Amino acid sequence: MTNQNGPVLGTTLYSFTNEWQQRLFTLDEMVAKVAELGLGPAVEVVGFQSFRDYPDVTEEFASHFRNLMDRLGLIPNCLGANLDIGIRKNRLMTPDETLEYAKRQITTAKKLGFSVLRIQLFVKPEMLEKIVPFAEQAGVHLASELHSPLNASNPEVVEMLEFYRKIQSPVLGFVPDFSCTMTAVPDGFWENMRRAGAAEGLIDAAKEIWITNDPTPSKFGMLAEACRMFGANPAVSGQINMSLTMFGHSPVDMWREIFPFVRHVHGKFYEVNADGVEPSIPYPQLMTLLKDIGYTGTISAEWEGQAFTEEPIGFQQVVAWYAMCKRLLGTK
Repeated sequence: MTNQNGPVLGTTLYSFTNEWQQRLFTLDEMVAKVAELGLGPAVEVVGFQSFRDYPDVTEEFASHFRNLMDRLGLIPNCLGANLDIGIRKNRLMTPDETLEYAKRQITTAKKLGFSVLRIQLFVKPEMLEKIVPFAEQAGVHLASELHSPLNASNPEVVEMLEFYRKIQSPVLGFVPDFSCTMTAVPDGFWENMRRAGAAEGLIDAAKEIWITNDPTPSKFGMLAEACRMFGANPAVSGQINMSLTMFGHSPVDMWREIFPFVRHVHGKFYEVNADGVEPSIPYPQLMTLLKDIGYTGTISAEWEGQAFTEEPIGFQQVVAWYAMCKRLLGTK
């Protein structure tokens, strides 16, 4: 799914996790609300969150879902898969079991009309080589998500990029997530820390540690020392480490090298404020980059503010994200 004039905007239903958990919408009603508010045409769905029988779906449900999307003028573009081999309590899945598990999810993506299956970077090249022929036959892209704390220089990402270049399969690629390229930790995170009992001095110190370009292991050490200095309780000491894992601090331009292999983009955001700005993610630079490299694929609004609030404001926030992105891209 491409748009020769620039990125194709869309949304992931994950943005409406609060609404979903509070049972304010059925799946059909949620999709209809996306269409009503003009938050398509691209729609991303996390399989295990939204589809009761996932990783499988019946033919009847698949037909219903495709017809629903068609009727509403929406296009299923990315299905969030899970290839975690640790789903059993007593042992890890064998390679053969992992392959079959992947095939089931590729088959489901095909049945539902999704062109991209988002997988995790921990699916290594040796397993991907076995999965690729099945994905090519199904016409479904396999795209590894690059979420904070990963970035384009991470050894695992470099290894995967080299593998993609070597194998030259049209179905392999990445889903970069804007959480890797943030300019600040969201205020909501620090509010959670305050509620957990973090001292204001510790929060100030953590902000200073986060903004540095020191190696991440060094930052963890400095953060541990700050926790000791300010007498942080165990809950605070554990939670504040997430500031170094959930919110990446890499330069925007790092994405440039991998974009020939990008199959979809996660437009992560935590808040679009009253001024139409995302305070913690450099959207002006990110949208400029997408325009400069001529990206014509899909990008989903992915509101993750539900990490900090239970308010059902996902639709409100995604509407604001659309307005911001359209302004920055110069589209109506």
